[in-house]
Amino acid sequence: MIPVPKHLKSILKPIGDSNSEFEVTGKITCDCGSESFTIEIVADDSDYSKEQVIKVTEIDGNYFLIVKVKCNSCNKEHLIFDNDFHGWNGFVCGGDSKDQPRPSTKKWHCNKCYKSEHSMIVNIHSQGQEDFIEECGDEFDKDDWAEGFDWITIKTICNACEEVNDEWISYETM
Repeated sequence: MIPVPKHLKSILKPIGDSNSEFEVTGKITCDCGSESFTIEIVADDSDYSKEQVIKVTEIDGNYFLIVKVKCNSCNKEHLIFDNDFHGWNGFVCGGDSKDQPRPSTKKWHCNKCYKSEHSMIVNIHSQGQEDFIEECGDEFDKDDWAEGFDWITIKTICNACEEVNDEWISYETM
């Protein structure tokens, strides 16, 4: 029992031996088997060269942090994270901008070599099934506990220059 949200079930392939009910780390792998993606975001990357992270962005009074990937082999798109739908605040509380149209994404480029092909490792942290059931009661199905994760960290690896960013996103969802 590991906290993999439904939208990531088919593409988050657990790695390592420390996965548990409270944390899972996995490599994003397309249904076709490819691990090479073009990353598309709705986020604030204005300070990226200094801080090496992307953050929530404000657009017309609404706040967004969205990460999608497009497979470089089969062109299939996968939604990795949307702060209005995923994690505790998105799933349990319902994100503030949930009813707003999703803004257009922009392509992410490596800060070092400016290439756009990356691989991605995602870490999901959860308070666990019991905590989810205690906090939510009968409001949600107990099997949805993995949807209410409390933290997501995304590591990117540039396929061209092998630049690694261990905390490209480190985002508390509570």
